[in-house]
Amino acid sequence: MAAVEKFSSEYEPMVGKMRAAFDAGKTKDIAWRRRQLEGIHRMMVENHEAVTDATRKDLGGGKLRGLGEVSPGAAADQALAHLDDWTDEKWISGWISRCYTRPEPKGVVLIIAPWNFPFNLALMPLIPAIAAGNCVIIKPSEMNPTCAPLLQALVEKYLDSECIKVVQGALDETTALLKQRWDHIFYTGNGVVGRIVMRAAAEHLTPVTLELGGKSPVIIDETAQMDATCDRVSLVKWMNCGQICVAPDYVLVHESRAKEFVDRQKALVLKSFGDDPKACGEYGKIVNERHVDRVQKLIETAKGELICGGVAGIDRSARHIPPTIIYEPSMDSPLMQEEIFGPIMPIVPYKTLDDAIKIVNSKDMPLAFYMYSENSANIEKVLSNVSSGGACVNTSLEHILEEDAPFGGKGPSGMGSYHGKFGFDELSHTRTILRKSTLPGFRGAAFPLPIAAKPTPDFVYGIAVKMTLGVMPRGLKAFLRQHWVKRSFKLLLLAVAVGALASHGIPPWFL
Repeated sequence: MAAVEKFSSEYEPMVGKMRAAFDAGKTKDIAWRRRQLEGIHRMMVENHEAVTDATRKDLGGGKLRGLGEVSPGAAADQALAHLDDWTDEKWISGWISRCYTRPEPKGVVLIIAPWNFPFNLALMPLIPAIAAGNCVIIKPSEMNPTCAPLLQALVEKYLDSECIKVVQGALDETTALLKQRWDHIFYTGNGVVGRIVMRAAAEHLTPVTLELGGKSPVIIDETAQMDATCDRVSLVKWMNCGQICVAPDYVLVHESRAKEFVDRQKALVLKSFGDDPKACGEYGKIVNERHVDRVQKLIETAKGELICGGVAGIDRSARHIPPTIIYEPSMDSPLMQEEIFGPIMPIVPYKTLDDAIKIVNSKDMPLAFYMYSENSANIEKVLSNVSSGGACVNTSLEHILEEDAPFGGKGPSGMGSYHGKFGFDELSHTRTILRKSTLPGFRGAAFPLPIAAKPTPDFVYGIAVKMTLGVMPRGLKAFLRQHWVKRSFKLLLLAVAVGALASHGIPPWFL
């Protein structure tokens, strides 16, 4: 507790100075925002080798593993391309008097980043925070002994250190940071810490974005195209040793295709990583020995049939756990109850699609859901009955690669979303502004002022109610709201416009 108070007394003036810089308007300047975004892009262009090397030291894997960490450079470039549009005022209604919205920065933002993608998940939230005009403090994970110091050095070199800082540390430092008053907190990690973050944020009524996780399921029905299915599930399951918040957690496969899927997954493990995955440079490492112990216990208590891998291949000091496939584990085991976050693929056969849906819905809502099928009715049934933060049909993970689509959780898997414009909106306050005219003839109040000598007649209330709630019959209103009616009306207007142009000798392509 003394350490927390010590750090808190250090952080309070630091946050205060950043708030003073924000209040001075420094970060609201669009040119400042552009310089910082350019700095992130240049950071990655000039240091991608160092970023990749640091990532491989902390988490292992082949050189292409670094691409996931340098991709914020591309995201910064996209933000630069759209910055003018994102920051523009948006007209809502009116001409003489008009209503519009203006995106405004929230203030000083805290980003608590995880260890599994140490550069990506620190910088990807930073980009929209900068684009929106905020000051930011990043707290990287202490579990990245190589990446965290490099991240700090790069931020200090390429970005404005008065408004963007990195704070290192572990539990005490994070606790002290959460005691400060923030204008937004962005946390990526697990639900246990997510609840702690929310409690701390509630003290100051601070809004939060929580990117959590959960047991992201895969359902494979009897119609699935197995060439595509097996490759796409395998790729993402073993990527980063399964240490990805949207990694396929467990696989439910129709009993008629179960043996085929199991056999092909075993063959793919051998093809991808050889007889000795530990010696394969493409295979990653578990982040630390504590997590090796955690994942090992999941294997030991799973029951079921061990298809490949297992505890015999574990090397704790090397932080190595081989790709492990377990067929029909106990549904009550920790493996099937907790988020795995490691290289274990539980495979469970099912008889009917309803059985598979029931299993998925018996667990907390996942961050991602993956359906493999060639049957449109099955796909729609599952999408309509299984809820998740995001979903893919006939692939895994790829929905989060689309920069123009939101990425975020729902319920226990998180709240809020980001990527592209959605991140900008998440870290902005959309302020509604009404500019009322004072021109002659428009100088009255919104409603007539009361006159003591002339009370308002009762019939005025009836007229006001009709004007508020409408006078059109409900049946007619419902008819006009039908999609085909609205579409027909638009086509009619278009036909009238084309006819009017033709009558004046103007070709229709002019529209």
